[in-house]
Amino acid sequence: MSRASGLGLRASGPFIALVLLGAASLVFDLTLPFRLPSDADWAEAAGALRAKAQPGDAVQIWPVWAERARLFVDAMPVLAEEDLARADYLGVRRLWVLSLARFATPDQALIGRGATATAEPQRFGALALRPWDLHAPEIASNLTRASEEHEVDYVARRCVQVPIGSRFNVRGGGSALHVRAGVIGERAYDAGKPAIELQIFANGSPVATLAVPRTEKDGAGWRRLDVPLPAPAERAFVFAVSSADAARPFCLQAWTTR
Repeated sequence: MSRASGLGLRASGPFIALVLLGAASLVFDLTLPFRLPSDADWAEAAGALRAKAQPGDAVQIWPVWAERARLFVDAMPVLAEEDLARADYLGVRRLWVLSLARFATPDQALIGRGATATAEPQRFGALALRPWDLHAPEIASNLTRASEEHEVDYVARRCVQVPIGSRFNVRGGGSALHVRAGVIGERAYDAGKPAIELQIFANGSPVATLAVPRTEKDGAGWRRLDVPLPAPAERAFVFAVSSADAARPFCLQAWTTR
């Protein structure tokens, strides 16, 4: 082989690689409609949910970036929890997992938390729909009764925004107290900020303290506290929020179980 021929082959190598990459991209784009749900798939799944909806139902989309579901599902709340094994699913009795069929389902995470599937998956084109019984403890009192949602740790949380330096007062019964808290939005990552301290009292006596430090990595911004209570009697709860920096938007969710 001549030197010129060798140079020609070496020069054509990057060109061939570019052509192959372009062809692969074209194939990916052309086959995308066959791998992702169509509007008809979403509409059929939403219709099935509408027909079977009961009080206490909610939909978990999977993967969590399948947010297009919110344009179609209107019969029940749409949730996008990333950690299904530890998600609280407050007030949810039956969880419908609406998943993209080509992706791995979160079945093992749900089974690991004690949930059981109540039916086989139903297919709607590229979508799969399956109901799960979470066997969740019975709620005694939803203390915060939040109706709005706020983004905490990149997940929409149903929580009440409580100003730092204020006290949140509420009454409720139950034998266990459950508290979740975090800073809304990107302010949770602000460098050099002191921790937010949440002190909890019941009938004037201290129950527990939850510290909410700066979030240093995703998945750690939604703080959890679970405390047994001495008796399931109704009591007056006080949640006192304090910090040296009062500018951050703090969000609180609290409930008791029997």
